[in-house]
Amino acid sequence: MKKYGKKILLGIAGIFTIFLCAATILLIVLSVREYRPDDKEEVKIKGDSGRKIAKEEEISVLSWNVGYGALSETEDFFMDGGEKVRPDQADLVDANVYAMKEVIDQSGSQVVFLQEVDRSSKRSYDRNEVKMFTEGWTGNFGYARNFLCDYIPYPLPTIGKVDAGLVTMNQFSVDTAERIALPTPFSWPIRICQLKRCLFVERVPIEGSDRQVVFVNLHLEAYDDGSGKEAQTKLLSKILQKEYDAGNYVIAGGDFNQTFEQVDEEKYPVWDDDNFQAGKVEADLFEEGWQFAVDDSLPSCRLLNRPYDRDDPKTQFYVIDGFILSPNVSLQSVHTLDEDFKNSDHNPVQIKIKLK
Repeated sequence: MKKYGKKILLGIAGIFTIFLCAATILLIVLSVREYRPDDKEEVKIKGDSGRKIAKEEEISVLSWNVGYGALSETEDFFMDGGEKVRPDQADLVDANVYAMKEVIDQSGSQVVFLQEVDRSSKRSYDRNEVKMFTEGWTGNFGYARNFLCDYIPYPLPTIGKVDAGLVTMNQFSVDTAERIALPTPFSWPIRICQLKRCLFVERVPIEGSDRQVVFVNLHLEAYDDGSGKEAQTKLLSKILQKEYDAGNYVIAGGDFNQTFEQVDEEKYPVWDDDNFQAGKVEADLFEEGWQFAVDDSLPSCRLLNRPYDRDDPKTQFYVIDGFILSPNVSLQSVHTLDEDFKNSDHNPVQIKIKLK
């Protein structure tokens, strides 16, 4: 019996050693191949060049976190207290993307900010969603990557490969486009498999003027202790102020993963304090005159701790999507479009603005 016991212990030790070696090799490979973008990188713009912005025209801008086409009404997500990593069927991703594309087309927006767009990821069945969203778009588009990892080894089943980012679709001519890196709150080795968040900045010319309209697509930190959101918002405010000080018009929008001071908290109470917690954008970080274009008549996001239950009054909602406008931009309207989370865990937000 002692011999058998010794063999069992040796077998267990051998399996543990193999597992440890495999994990070490994986960590080394992922560390070597970690996505390390520069602080600033040029973004290639594809499609029709478009036209300059007329001084008096009304501009419509729409922002939507599309949840990589996989976070629709029937889905939950393990990071939000749910169980799933991806939908059971690839067809659901296709259906969601094309349904959202139709909403975008019907919105009449001239500029569209999209967040969480996959280009080749296991979680969305390797669909090229950049191509799917931009196909047939009458204008130009660009893709700024903010998430790249060869293999994310958790949970079970694993997330696997992720290649995702921000997409801006624009019917106006773009002079320059760049990716500006945001600070990350994570250290090695956790950092390896985390998003490398960024701002996607496009500069558009104005007819008869040497000034520009600066469009900024953003998606700030989500699952951190709050320090990441704060640091990223501080840098955002400095970058936007610099553009305004240069005489430009600034429209920044996207998923802030933070709510805003003008949102009525009683409309969206915190029912779930065990999972994702939205921060709050500190208005004091922005100088006087800056405007927060937010609509709290509808929630812009739901918690993915379970499939969407429209009949449960304690479904956790948030208002974390919107825009920040420089003082020289006149807000005409802001509306959260009521898509009722059918195809994404976010509703789109649309603004109409004019240049002062």
